Amino acid sequence: MFDFMERMGSAVCHQMAERSFIFDGMQMPLCARCMGIYIGAFFAFCFFFLKKRVGNGRPFSMVQAILTGLAVLPVGIDGVGSYLGFWESSQLMRVFSGSLVGAVVPGFLLMAVNMDTKKSDDEPIYERTAELVMLMILSVGFSLGLYAGMPIWIIAAVISMAGEVFLWGGVVWLLLKSICKKEDFPYWRVSLLVSAVMLFLMGGLVP
Repeated sequence: MFDFMERMGSAVCHQMAERSFIFDGMQMPLCARCMGIYIGAFFAFCFFFLKKRVGNGRPFSMVQAILTGLAVLPVGIDGVGSYLGFWESSQLMRVFSGSLVGAVVPGFLLMAVNMDTKKSDDEPIYERTAELVMLMILSVGFSLGLYAGMPIWIIAAVISMAGEVFLWGGVVWLLLKSICKKEDFPYWRVSLLVSAVMLFLMGGLVP
């Protein structure tokens, strides 16, 4: 099973050992930053599915938009700064910044897919700003638990793989909706299937 997850992870991650969590001699299928991103994406998409919000597209409130923007800043600052050699990023910063991004990107994807300028969008992605804050806290909390060495690494590995399929499924969904205009098309089922197959095949191309 772990070989399968390693293959899926290799489709989107460099999997460098020095930037990855290692537990009981087993390296996680994604680096620390990617683990945070896809863990956050998993929690966010699960929330939207359970709340039946995947078809909602009302734009964020001002506060929600600001929070989303602030959540993306750490990964951008840390990634660019470490790449340019200004500092060496730490595992804590990688997983922290990744988990914030992962928590907010799915909501942005839903807005991009569902927002229709030709009609009023009455169905919000977040009914209350507290929901967005809750997702950020849940994502960061779980990821920091992984960093702290809590015995959740197997669960975290599985969750991150599911989050990987969900997040890229959202991208496929966005592309499909721009091509296919049929309202009754099973977008999510097709998108998730295409995402899973695509990641599996891409992982096989990595030496």
